Amino acid sequence: MTALCGKVPAVRDLLSFIAVVTLCFIVSSTAFGTDEPSSLEPLQGLRGGAKVDALVDLVVERQRALTSLEATFVQDKSSELLLEPVTSKGRFRFKAPDRVRWDYESPDEMIVVFAGETLTTFRPSDHVAEKIRVPKKHRRFVKVLAGTQPLDELKSQFSLTLSDRGAPEPLVLTLRPIHRTLKRKLAQVRLEIDRMLLLPVVVEYQDADGDSTRYEFIDLRVDPEINDEVFELDLGDDVRINTIEMPD
Repeated sequence: MTALCGKVPAVRDLLSFIAVVTLCFIVSSTAFGTDEPSSLEPLQGLRGGAKVDALVDLVVERQRALTSLEATFVQDKSSELLLEPVTSKGRFRFKAPDRVRWDYESPDEMIVVFAGETLTTFRPSDHVAEKIRVPKKHRRFVKVLAGTQPLDELKSQFSLTLSDRGAPEPLVLTLRPIHRTLKRKLAQVRLEIDRMLLLPVVVEYQDADGDSTRYEFIDLRVDPEINDEVFELDLGDDVRINTIEMPD
């Protein structure tokens, strides 16, 4: 995986998505209520790990009920290599169980699609695309990258801590990687969870080198009709396609 990322810049960028563990399930909210919603009753009286487990159960129940999702997104990235933070905007679409498409529209156009066993990146301005066949043993890892891995299934890869400052503030769930492979890339993920929706509304992560990225979703549509063709890129004859086989 490390060698592959060194050769393909787009894949190197996708590795940063490992922090975006629930992006395909995010719902954006403009305000939080001042009273504790009844949906949080299962958390009452719980502390520590028991409260974290109960919250994860509630979030996963909502995650698994979704069949599709569509939204515009804003990504803010900060790095020591950047003179100032960079903001990217685009469109995100998800269709259960594991098809995802990201259309980066500004400042640079790029399309990222994960469907079946293939991860495709396409940069229209360069007329270049990369198609990466993902072996079965790596698909769970790529699902994390693409944002299709349910939150409960990440508990074996991350330690989870919860901060609850009370209504109207969001619940803040912090995920820190357990395994050495993830620790080399990722320091932590911070999720702000809407108390009414019981879903993350902000995802922010910090790389091991100190770089940080924040995602926010707006104009979200839950369970819209999305044609399967959306996840099939029609690459013209003028596009150079690099096909990459990940080792089994």
